[in-house]
Amino acid sequence: MTQWHKNLWAHMKSFPQSHGLDYLTKIICFFIPKFHLPTHVTECQTIFSFNFTYFVGCMDGKAPERGWSNINPMALSTKVMGPGCCRDTLDDHFGDWNWKKTVGLGASLP
Repeated sequence: MTQWHKNLWAHMKSFPQSHGLDYLTKIICFFIPKFHLPTHVTECQTIFSFNFTYFVGCMDGKAPERGWSNINPMALSTKVMGPGCCRDTLDDHFGDWNWKKTVGLGASLP
């Protein structure tokens, strides 16, 4: 990760304009999930930590990965779909997963 971000903008120039990011007018922050942070050098631990970033709550940074374990069974179906159908199918399944989390939230409160 800490090496990956260094050349990101140079690589983005090779993408079609529709796939690029207007990084000059936006603030882009890079982080390392807390579980992986201790394996990095001290400088990286400070620069890429969620803990030292304004407006970031207490989180571990692994939440985006959690959804993929739930969606992996869809791979067999989506690999034969066209891009539009694939996107709609994944949107439906992620939406269902988010709905189940929202509905179950009340049960997790004291």
